[in-house]
Amino acid sequence: MKLKDILIQLERYAPKELAQDWDNVGLLIGEPDRVAKKVLIALDAGAMGIDYAIEHGYDLILTHHPLIFQPLRNISNPNIIKMIEHKIALISMHTNFDAAIGGVNHALANALDLEVIEPLGDSAKKELGLLCHADSPQNLNELSEKVKENLNVPRLRLWTAGRDDDARYLRIAICGGAGGASLALAEEKADIFISGDLSYHSFLDSSIPIIDAGHFYTEYPALEKLAELLIPTGLESFVLPQNLHEWHNFIRYY
Repeated sequence: MKLKDILIQLERYAPKELAQDWDNVGLLIGEPDRVAKKVLIALDAGAMGIDYAIEHGYDLILTHHPLIFQPLRNISNPNIIKMIEHKIALISMHTNFDAAIGGVNHALANALDLEVIEPLGDSAKKELGLLCHADSPQNLNELSEKVKENLNVPRLRLWTAGRDDDARYLRIAICGGAGGASLALAEEKADIFISGDLSYHSFLDSSIPIIDAGHFYTEYPALEKLAELLIPTGLESFVLPQNLHEWHNFIRYY
């Protein structure tokens, strides 16, 4: 299938117009008329994933995070060079996929066994996070254990907001990736916020508890949604395991 037709299929679900102005989404490496047969799906186009694609004959890598953000003055990035040398194309679905209804945040809700109630924001076209319900009220420790287990997170950052350890939470706001921009919306509607990449001041100013599971782990479940979007194309696809991503493999906690 031609790369341009694969992109059309993906952008039916997450149109390019949903992407932030600073973002770089779509076909980043490869000619639009080139044919792809096997798709490797990953959060990032890192060296481990590219080597896996070469070894197993994948000719397209579909990522969430773009490998190329800014205009290039030269091509010196070894990952870009390796992909060009091995004729591996690259498509990225980033903030357009973040904002798509039923995208990153719904995948996170499903991974955490949460019932989706409504979007956090009032936009009909962009999803800024979700308000969810747990199947029963849970305390911070119980929710944290579930997040660690279901997302395979090695370590969490927790903000108690001064609540007692036995306080229980039912209304849960979630936002995959970097959720700082959705925190104010979460405070309006929810008892607790699950997200990633929260800043020092976001924690300090929050009136509700926060479970920060990290950028990588709150977005990784969405890769299965990208695989689902490819089903109508008939292409063979495979989601790269967590341990073949640099972030999961090389990050260390002490």
